[in-house]
Amino acid sequence: MKLTKKELLKSPRRDWGDVDKEYTQILIVPTGTKHDSGFMHIAIIGVFTKELEEQYEICAYPDDVSYFFPIRKLGDDLEMTTVRQDCYYPQGVLRFWGEGKFKVGHGLSSTDVYFCPTNQRGI
Repeated sequence: MKLTKKELLKSPRRDWGDVDKEYTQILIVPTGTKHDSGFMHIAIIGVFTKELEEQYEICAYPDDVSYFFPIRKLGDDLEMTTVRQDCYYPQGVLRFWGEGKFKVGHGLSSTDVYFCPTNQRGI
C-alpha cells in the first residue's frame, strides 16, 4: 500500500543544503498551501532504502521545479528517455523513477532535480 499525501507530508525534512544524497525515486506532492508567488508549494520527496525499508524525506517545498533528465541515444536515429513518471492512485502523487539515482538541489523556491543513469553509455 502506498502512503497517502498526508502521511508523505509528515516525512522528515532534509536540511536545505544537503544536496549530496541520492534517491531511487522522487515523489511530487502538491501541498495545498500557497507560495508568495501565488502558485502552490510542491513537496519534493526523495525515496531511499535504509535497512531494507523504504524511507522518505522532504527535500524541498518549492513553487517551481526544473528537471535535468538526460536522453539515452540508441544509434543515430533512436532516442530513449532515462526517467519515467507515473501517478499513485487514488493519492494523485506523481512518481519519477528510472535505472539510476536522483539528486535534488538546494531547497529554495526554485529547486532542481537531477538524474544520473546507472548505465551512462550512449548518453
